[in-house]
Amino acid sequence: MKISEKLKNLPTIWVAIMAFGVALGGFFIGNGVYQSVASRTVTVKGLAEMDVVADTAVWNIKFNRVGGDLTRVQSDIDNDIVKTRKFLTDNGFEDNELQNLRITVRDKFAGYSDAQRMDQEKTDRYVIETGVMVRSKSVNLVDSVSRKMGDLVRQGVTVTEDYAGPIYVFNGLNDIKIKMIELATKNATAAGEQFAKDAGATLGKIKTANQGTFSISARDQVDAWSDNERQAINKRVRVVSTITFFLK
Repeated sequence: MKISEKLKNLPTIWVAIMAFGVALGGFFIGNGVYQSVASRTVTVKGLAEMDVVADTAVWNIKFNRVGGDLTRVQSDIDNDIVKTRKFLTDNGFEDNELQNLRITVRDKFAGYSDAQRMDQEKTDRYVIETGVMVRSKSVNLVDSVSRKMGDLVRQGVTVTEDYAGPIYVFNGLNDIKIKMIELATKNATAAGEQFAKDAGATLGKIKTANQGTFSISARDQVDAWSDNERQAINKRVRVVSTITFFLK
């Protein structure tokens, strides 16, 4: 017996139910295909890099004096400050770019009893430490003068903490952020388009986007195991954007 003849023999209500079931099944199948296609995505990363130059230098020149007569040691420190500031101004720095650092005094025999002090050599009891800080936007001048510290040492100034050299800072990150994000997005889009092409699809709209974190490193790495960004005038700014696109 044909199916049409069987349906004629069924009650009307059962025919209606079967027809609705077929239609409902068709809806879910169609909707499932649509959701599957719509949820097809690709996640890509876009890199943007830009070379920049530091715009501010901070340089701490520290020195100390040691002796048994505190007044004499302080007088020697005062002379070192005068010599250091003159050395800096003679080499092109302005007075408003210089600042004296705090003075610290250390008594090497602090806490000793009188008897213990009598057994110690008194000529080096006191240690006074201080220095001069240079803060300047003339980063090339700072770099040049920092290489002449031998001239200051030859004047009798005991430089104790100049081995790290000046610190160079780049303050213009906000001025280049938008441009770099645009470049990173452009590179991510190009990668997504290539992926879609290889997959036989078309790149759709953006589903999600994460601009990533900006990082600053030395443009020219001195070695492979340390980060010398703070000592580098020439720096490299980097950001990676992660973008998820729909595929059509």
